[in-house]
Amino acid sequence: MTAASLIQVPYHLGRESGSGLGVPVLAAALGGGGTVVERAGAYQNEPAACFDVVRALVPQVRAAAASGALPVVLAGNCHSSLGTVAALDGDVGVVWLDAHADFNTPETTESGFFDGMGLALLTGEGWDALRSGIPGHRPVAPENVVLCARDLDHAEWERLTSSTIRHVEPDALGPALEDLRSRVDAVYLHIDLDVLDPSVGRANRFAVEGGLSTDELAAIAERIADLFAIRAVAFTSYEPEGDPEGAIPTAAGRVLERLLAARAAA
Repeated sequence: MTAASLIQVPYHLGRESGSGLGVPVLAAALGGGGTVVERAGAYQNEPAACFDVVRALVPQVRAAAASGALPVVLAGNCHSSLGTVAALDGDVGVVWLDAHADFNTPETTESGFFDGMGLALLTGEGWDALRSGIPGHRPVAPENVVLCARDLDHAEWERLTSSTIRHVEPDALGPALEDLRSRVDAVYLHIDLDVLDPSVGRANRFAVEGGLSTDELAAIAERIADLFAIRAVAFTSYEPEGDPEGAIPTAAGRVLERLLAARAAA
């Protein structure tokens, strides 16, 4: 079975708090070990600290990829994707599985929630000066993104309507992935754990009804591994206090096990 290299990013909005505290819990459930990203520099403000974390992630993902292992990033936030994708050689597509689109910009957000901009940042929108300081960063072409998300605000709906990102329901993922395969042969797989239905376990405070079962998510991961070279995968946004039975780390472990087996067999 293909080896996985765990990379822990134990921060929430640049601080060791919130969903950052779920990272070591996930790591233990996924076999433990790996490397731990440390934010460079003192905390100054939220955006600067978030980008400090992202920049520190890049060399860790590069080293894991160079070793021949699959980088598996366990992060408190979805904007960690900026550092993960920046570390990968060549153009990659993105399959983004989430309860939310994370597609606001500084101009459209009503909450100011920085992590609600993760996919917009990855496709080259917002915080231009700070993005330009990420080693290896180049925006992902929107047409090379497949998004499966169910809880969007009005601005995100409007922005996606005019975007070439493929935003689809789970039952339409198959055709969207086939279409993406006609343009790229490698992807970054992003799994925000609130893509799972709360009946599986409550991944975080933002979890909403209508999500996937563990088996459904694992089957999607297997399908992606059949179609693409998965260059890196991330599991993000786990808050242990909302999941006292520890159901979400168990689910993540099952998904990763099936993904690795499918990737090895492909």
